[in-house]
Order: sequence, then structure tokens, then C-alpha cells
Amino acid sequence: DTALTKDTDKNIKKALTRVIVTRADTDMKEIKQEYNNQFGVPLSKKIEDTTNGNYKDFLLTLIARGG
Repeated sequence: DTALTKDTDKNIKKALTRVIVTRADTDMKEIKQEYNNQFGVPLSKKIEDTTNGNYKDFLLTLIARGG
């Protein structure tokens, strides 16, 4: 959840992006389910609320593609 705050530093955003890119095709369904279980909000909603622009579109596309 720390990676999805408006004031997150660039290294944390890079790490989040790397996880989503490398796991989008294999584990994304489980990641989204576990995120929702742990934080009580869908991952897509958190991304919509805390990111913007191309980065937001990029992350939302990847997690949607992953199931």
C-alpha cells in the first residue's frame, strides 16, 4: 500500500511497476484478490485514486490484462 500513495518516491514506483509488469500474465488475479483482502479496496480503485496520467493508464491496463 505504501507504493500507492501520492507522495511515493520514484524508486518505490519503479519497484511497483516491475512487479506488475513481470507478474501481470501469471499472478495478477491472485495479487488483486490478496490486495483487496489485505487492504479492503480493489487494487484498480487504489491505482485510480493515487496515480495519474500515463502511469495510471499503464498500471490499469496491465492489471486488467492480467485477469
